[in-house]
Amino acid sequence: MRTARWLLIPVLAVPLAWILFTGLGRDPSEIPSPLIGEPLPPFELVGLDGTTVSSASLAGTPMVINFWASWCIPACVDEHPVLLETAERYGDQVQLVGLLYDDDPVDARRFLVRYGDGGWPNGDDPTGAVALAYGVLGPPETFFVDAEGVVRAKHFGPLTEADMAENLALIGVSP
Repeated sequence: MRTARWLLIPVLAVPLAWILFTGLGRDPSEIPSPLIGEPLPPFELVGLDGTTVSSASLAGTPMVINFWASWCIPACVDEHPVLLETAERYGDQVQLVGLLYDDDPVDARRFLVRYGDGGWPNGDDPTGAVALAYGVLGPPETFFVDAEGVVRAKHFGPLTEADMAENLALIGVSP
């Protein structure tokens, strides 16, 4: 009976050690997406300004699709200046699109008044169907789509200037 107990320790410890060893070497912000290399899932939503925001109307130009929410603090607040700078600097080369994630349009408008409205379309996804189609787990998550409508990259978490520059290059946008 004593021998059986001592055998139980390695049987439990070895798999646990393997899980810890392999898991600690991974970056938790690198969440793979099955959309990479695939056409972007189409969407058509009502924008915060009452107009229609659709993937079809934006086709033919590289896109940065950012899922965000007014309650996503501090992450969405932290990345917002990066989005504003991108719109100002690369607005003639890329289309930014904001898609609300589980948010109230009134609160989203207040966020834009407080932190700056970059002028890009922001669509309301009230049922969460678009977020589900993109596999969004929570804001902020950003997808980089080339001019042919193929998803080239996904970024989980707040974007930095370096993240933005790296991913814009993947969709053919350069300084």
